[in-house]
Amino acid sequence: MQSIKFRLPLSLLLFSYWFLSKVINVYHYPLIGVLYEILWFPMVAMLLVLPIQNGYFIIKNQNRVIHYFILGLNLITLFLVFIM
Repeated sequence: MQSIKFRLPLSLLLFSYWFLSKVINVYHYPLIGVLYEILWFPMVAMLLVLPIQNGYFIIKNQNRVIHYFILGLNLITLFLVFIM
């Protein structure tokens, strides 16, 4: 249960970061552009690590709906980044 409290906010933060970068021009607003540039490397790392980690939790621990929700959110984020 403890890992869900850590992985769900990270997944929501990751989705928000990539979704906002697609919707708004982050360089139009200086503060948002600076935050975007500072956070790009941790977000790319989380983009690749979180789906693997969530898949591991589905296989290893429990087969609960929240794990599938988090994995689905990560896969939607991957689709958003690489396809759109």
